[in-house]
Order: sequence, then C-alpha cells, then structure tokens
Amino acid sequence: MKTQFARRTLACVIALFGTAVDASAQTLASRVSSSAARSVQFSYPARPGVCGDGRTYISMRESFVGTYTTGSATEQCQAGPVRVVIDLADRSIIALRTYVGGAAADAPVADLGTVTPVEAADYLLTVAARADGRVGRDAIFAALLGENVDVSARLLDIARDAGRPLETRSAALSGLARSDARSLDRVGAALVQIARNEDEAQRIRSHALSVLARLDQGAGVQPLIQLATANTTSWIGRESMRVLARSGDPRARQFLRSIVQRTDLPDDVLAEALRGLGGSYVTAQDAALLRSLYPRLTGGNSRNAVLSALANLGGTDNVQWVMGIVRDERASPELRRRALQHARRAGAPIATLVALYDAAQDTQVRSSLIDVYRSDASKAATDKLVWIARNEQSPTLRRRAISALSRNSDPQVRQALQAIVER
Repeated sequence: MKTQFARRTLACVIALFGTAVDASAQTLASRVSSSAARSVQFSYPARPGVCGDGRTYISMRESFVGTYTTGSATEQCQAGPVRVVIDLADRSIIALRTYVGGAAADAPVADLGTVTPVEAADYLLTVAARADGRVGRDAIFAALLGENVDVSARLLDIARDAGRPLETRSAALSGLARSDARSLDRVGAALVQIARNEDEAQRIRSHALSVLARLDQGAGVQPLIQLATANTTSWIGRESMRVLARSGDPRARQFLRSIVQRTDLPDDVLAEALRGLGGSYVTAQDAALLRSLYPRLTGGNSRNAVLSALANLGGTDNVQWVMGIVRDERASPELRRRALQHARRAGAPIATLVALYDAAQDTQVRSSLIDVYRSDASKAATDKLVWIARNEQSPTLRRRAISALSRNSDPQVRQALQAIVER
C-alpha cells in the first residue's frame, strides 16, 4: 500500500514538474506571439568571450557560426547582454536580429525584459525548428550566445530533420562545433552517423564532416582518420581526407605524412593527401618529403599536386627542384611546361627563365617560355621577346613573340616591332 502511494506521489511530482517546465518554456513564446507590437525584444546573459557594441558587430573569442564577424573596436566591446529583436507581421516572425552589449531598443520595440539563457535558447530553437530561410539560421545563432547553455541535443534534432531547409540544418550543424565538453563524444558519434548516411543530402554529409574537424579539443580528428583510412575508395573516405587536409591538428598532419607514402591508393585520393600535406600547415620537412616522393609517383593528379604545393611554398630549395624538372630533357614536354608554370609562381628569377630559352630544344617548352615573358612584362623579358622576334628560326615561335610584343605600348618596343615587321 505504501509502495503504491509512493509511486502515485512520484508520478504526480514528475507530472507537475513536467507541466511547470512546459509552462516556463512556453512563457516567452506566448509573450512574443501575444504582442500587438510590430517588433519585440528580450535580453539574456551572454556566454564568456562574447561581446559587442550593441549595434554594429558581435565579437567572439573564436570563430563562430552567425551573420556577424569579429569587430575591430574591441575597446568598446561590452560583455552582454545578448539582445534579440524580433520583427512580426500578423503575429508571425519575419525577421530576427541579434545584438550584444547596450540596452537601447530600436523604437518602436516592445521590451519583454530579461529572460534566462535556457528560456531564450529553448524558444529560439523552437523557432528554428519551424521557421524557413534566414529566420531559422538567425535563431540558431542567437541561441548559441547564451551563458551556460548546452543545446547540442536540440541542434542535432534540427540537423537530422530532412523536412527543414538545408540552410537551417547547416546552421545547426555549425553550432555543434561549440558543443559542451561533456557532449563531445555523443556529438562526434552523431556527426559520423549523419556523414555515413547515404540517404542524406551530400551537402549535409559534407558539412557534418567539416564540423567534426572543428569540435573542441580535437575530438573529431580521430573519427575522421578512421573514416579516411577505412574508406579510401568511397566518397566518405575521400571527403574525410579533404577535411583532414585542412586541419592543423598534429594527429591529422601525422596521418597525412603516413598516407602519402602508401603505394596502393587511387591517384585522386593520393593527390588530395599530397595537397593537404603541402597546404597551409606545411613545414620544411614536409616539403622535403614531397620532393622525395615525386620520382615514384606515376599519376598525373598526384604529380601535379606536388608541383603545385611546392610552387605555392616557394623558397630556394623548391625553386631549384622545380627548375630541375623544367630542364630535364627526358621528361615529357607537357610535364616540363607545367613545371615551368609552377616555377614562375614559386619565384624563379626572370633572368634564369630568360637564359633557359636558348638551352631548351623543345618547341613546346620554348612556346611556354614566350608566354612567361609576355606575362612578366619586365625589361629582361621584353628584351628576350624582341630577340626571339628577330632571330628565332621557327616561324611559329617568331610569330608568337611578335604577337606578345604587339600588346606592349612602350614606344621603343613599338618601334622595334615595326622594324621587325617591315624587314
């Protein structure tokens, strides 16, 4: 009897508590929907690291999802509160704007006062789950600014909802990059599940992988490595590789150093890894590894990835290495032409390229050098074009040099060109 009474009492308490929570959650929604004003606003405390001037910008300690970018006038940055202004038409939300700092309302605006971050987030994510277009995205952004609020579960619900616009779902995924540390494992597993779902829109799958790489504490790097390692011939493996290639995480960098040395990868996958290794976080040791790997590469994509990466990096060692390919008479003319383009981008001195013309025997290589001289427009390059127009035995190359000179407006060049044509 006592047990039954206790169970009934507990059930009543749970029911009453649930009702109280629902009522609390509906309070802000009902106050907004019942307002006769065209615009309403409410405020709540901002999370640490978020500040603004109350009007033109919101500044954040780290990159963050939203329509606002980091402001420059940090001395005027006020640490909250977050202020959300909602524009209404026939009691429906048509726009939602977020500010941080300052308390002035945009007249005429009905001020609903201060609410808790939890109440604000609950209302805003309810709006996001139902709204279309920009309103949903902006509501998610505002919900993420509240102090001590973990909204990852709600964001996952929105991200998984195929009935929501892709823009809203993408905003929800981006918000997950700021998940609470206690939720990282659960969020990471959910993102992997979304990325693996072949029935899902590819844009959402790609975004899930991108967010996985941005999780705090590098929580998503190891799952990405596992996806890339186990699925080298499928879309998810290649996309995971692309995401890892943009990461500066030491584990991602070590993974790339390891995988570029494999000989069993498809050429396009290997090229992606090589581009990543030679990307934003490349070191001198990485460049040396790329140069050492090049001779054994057989695919055009992977070879071009190394050339492009080293050209972007530049430096004496890389310029000399690329120029070695340009001078290699055993290499195909097409490869030497590509290497020549990369050499110029890497910073090869124009004097070196001018001297190369006489040494080059291949017509295609000489033709590419003429293109380099035309685009360089230095005196040394222009003088070489004049020399080619006067002395080159190949009519095709001579005409190409004349055509390049015809676009030069320098009076002396015009005079030399006229003399060549009239000869």
